Amino acid sequence: MNNIIQNQRKERDELLARPYLVRKSNTDTSVLLANPMIKLITGPRRVGKSTFALLMLQGRNFAYLNFDDNLLLSGWDEELVMRTLDEVYPGYEYLLLDEVQNLKDWDVWVSKLYRRGKNLVITGSNAKMLSSEMATVLTGRYLQV
Repeated sequence: MNNIIQNQRKERDELLARPYLVRKSNTDTSVLLANPMIKLITGPRRVGKSTFALLMLQGRNFAYLNFDDNLLLSGWDEELVMRTLDEVYPGYEYLLLDEVQNLKDWDVWVSKLYRRGKNLVITGSNAKMLSSEMATVLTGRYLQV
């Protein structure tokens, strides 16, 4: 698991190093990130949800998990992942879960992280992220962006 998360950290850092076109937004990301509620970034495929999340967290101490990674999904062990995140990203303030809907029962796990006080930023496609199951588990705990 350590290798998987280390490789994802390299991926995150490479993505952050790319030049991006700055776009105007009505969202004040500092205010958004200061809110303890889950920041849920949804939208159709390929519109820039992950890029928006990365740029929102740029310059901050944040951990990153990309669930478009079969190695992460096939070796999933919730407790091992959390211990490894603490090792790879010591003292992280935010946790970015990219395409988390690919993880079975992701909404229950996210709810647990929220109860434990993690400051979460989540990306995912509209269809799965806003399903009735998700709405039930996370109702009142997220801000949709």
